[in-house]
Amino acid sequence: MQRMALLLLLFFILSNFSLANSHIVIKVAILDSAIPGMASPEEMMKILDEYVWEGNNKTYEFRAEWITDFEISAGKLNEFDVLIIPGIAKGYRHFLDESFLSKWKNEIRKFVYNGGGYFGTCGGANMAAMSLLSPEERGWKQWTAWEWFMNKAALEIAPVKAYQDMADPIACSIIWKNPFRLGQSAYIWYNFSADGAGVCQNCRVNKQHPVFNEYEKEERLIRWTGGPALIPVGNVSILAWYPDENVSGVKGNDSTSIHAWRFKFDLANMDFWDMEEDLIETHLASKPAAIACSYGKGRVIIFGNHPEYSVWKGGRIYEIEGRNFRFLGLFHWRDRQMLPPSYNWWIVRRSVAWVAGIDELPPIE
Repeated sequence: MQRMALLLLLFFILSNFSLANSHIVIKVAILDSAIPGMASPEEMMKILDEYVWEGNNKTYEFRAEWITDFEISAGKLNEFDVLIIPGIAKGYRHFLDESFLSKWKNEIRKFVYNGGGYFGTCGGANMAAMSLLSPEERGWKQWTAWEWFMNKAALEIAPVKAYQDMADPIACSIIWKNPFRLGQSAYIWYNFSADGAGVCQNCRVNKQHPVFNEYEKEERLIRWTGGPALIPVGNVSILAWYPDENVSGVKGNDSTSIHAWRFKFDLANMDFWDMEEDLIETHLASKPAAIACSYGKGRVIIFGNHPEYSVWKGGRIYEIEGRNFRFLGLFHWRDRQMLPPSYNWWIVRRSVAWVAGIDELPPIE
């Protein structure tokens, strides 16, 4: 009788051990953007939280929570497996508080170095980089205020330099006397809306990396909204490349090229912008759009574009249609075919699982 009781106790212990290890929970911290509600945090939560997939005798589940920059600084990242920083990253806004910014950056570096995962898109990619490419390397004479803030906030956990133009459109006209100084960031400011900003591009992908190794095609349609190219300066795996044709410019794509706009103050006519004759020039063609790398014991994936955003096929940009049009954005789209919002969610899920150290990635859906 005693032997039977011991066998039952052993069976109960082993059964519970097996159950405890058959369901793996990946805890994900999502930082809101510097402009709350913008630049993808809500999409990230919808894509990840409570998503479950099956592996070999195991199930996996993402559980996502919001985290604040102050909680990061206080050490709360220790409760998570992965940190996500989206576009318009919050670190930019702490440039005047040197002590806080330093502690905030060190907490993230320590988290990743000790085995945590980092996933960033657009501004979150800029933040992970070693730095921005200098203005001279991008054809400009000096930093804008935005670029200076972004460069100061760099975490230096991914051995890349970010090719990122960023400027305020009004400052470009009034201070710089050059509305073209916006560069690629025109695609952010000229249509600051969730359904109209940016363009959708067919990006060549690296099928040798686990994120894409089960994907059947050579390219994937991914939305770009003015984010960086990622220029390697160390050991990285390039996951995706921007197309060989620039988005805008004399030799850019005809359906996505846009003109620069010069700010003016015509209150009587409620008219504040004049379109220049020349086009905005972008310089991301053929450059890396996404990379994966290691930092200490941790893993990092960053995308200059937005796999979490909805995408569309076709379409053309149009720039002016009536005086009041300018309050709705300096460019809009016509003749495009919207695809399901979840079109690229599998890229996000597989990326987050990979940086969490999971070998059995979510399916391509």
